[in-house]
Amino acid sequence: MTFAKKKETILNALIERKGLQYLTDIVSKVLNNPIFIYDVSGKFLAKSQKEIDNEIWKELFPEGHLDAEKMKITEKAGVFEQIMNTDEPVLGDFEYSRYRFLGCRIRDKDGAVGIATVVENHPLQADDYELLVIACKAFLYEMLYRERTAMQKIPYYNLLKDIIEENVFENEIIERCKVLKLKFPKTMRLLGIKFSEIKKNSLSLYFLRQNLLASIPECYCIIYDESLVLIIAEKYINDTLFGQIRQVFYEDDTRIGVSRIFSSILDLKNAFQEMKAIQSVYQKLGLDKPLTYYEDILLYHFMETASKETDLNVFCSPIVTMLENYDAENGTELKKSVEAYLESSRNIQRASEKLHIHKNTLYYRLKRAEELSNLDLSDENLCFTLQFSFRMKRMSK
Repeated sequence: MTFAKKKETILNALIERKGLQYLTDIVSKVLNNPIFIYDVSGKFLAKSQKEIDNEIWKELFPEGHLDAEKMKITEKAGVFEQIMNTDEPVLGDFEYSRYRFLGCRIRDKDGAVGIATVVENHPLQADDYELLVIACKAFLYEMLYRERTAMQKIPYYNLLKDIIEENVFENEIIERCKVLKLKFPKTMRLLGIKFSEIKKNSLSLYFLRQNLLASIPECYCIIYDESLVLIIAEKYINDTLFGQIRQVFYEDDTRIGVSRIFSSILDLKNAFQEMKAIQSVYQKLGLDKPLTYYEDILLYHFMETASKETDLNVFCSPIVTMLENYDAENGTELKKSVEAYLESSRNIQRASEKLHIHKNTLYYRLKRAEELSNLDLSDENLCFTLQFSFRMKRMSK
């Protein structure tokens, strides 16, 4: 097959739009050698699938993923640096394999998003170098077509994404962390920064991410689920940190959610679920807080989870229903007053300010509620039950 025919075959495979795996298999056929592609996080995107190729993959990658020790040897030889700094393929020969490797970066504008590597099972031909460059451009176009974003250039993006989405096994995550030389804090929290609809576009979020990292360099930050997601050491979670964040996001249309402390990056998925819970509760209860810790809404999250199986109203104190019915019949606001009183830690001054009424008015309403329902608002257990019931009512709505 002539060079022109080989090039045409690769470009036609791209035009067919049958996916990255199909394109990889065509390139492998054209080059007459196995080829594999991985992104900058060390994740395999595709490997040629001929039967003989599978035997080679078992030999090179017995665990099914890149090996950190082999990658260290490759890096020490200076091959990675060469590949990342040029569009020309680089030939490598390493002690851990009987094969030679021809690697070439897959570049999107000013940064690599992946590496394509040909395994020399059959002798490389003179035109294979130029064909691999053409193939890498085709790989990029296919990746862009499949909606890969600027986040792909961030080495740890796909790693964190895979943990959140549980796409890979634990041992692969550990190896990829080694490959990327990632060192996570001993104790950390996840911060989720959510924006109003106006900022929900990738360009704005990417710009804000850059500004945030310039202010808070000691963190990992990605754009995921239309939010900025940060991993940061627990010791930095304080008013100073939130002050820095507010300097970057000076508008009042941002909300920050903070997960509980976790000590292993493998627990990132749970921390992210806590972020989702904060957003869900925030929307259901109409909370007006720019900063929310998961600990603050844990009880609501429990209620939300329980409500999927059972009607929460079943567990509410009948006193709440009694007050609701009385208010509906008489045009009063006893239920609202009792709820505000309990949510203000039974502080008359704070509760009256919250309701925008005089303290004496609130005293009267509370007394009236006690008389009607034969309750005692000095009873700690009763107050807890009522407050819990009010919250379940709000969640059920």
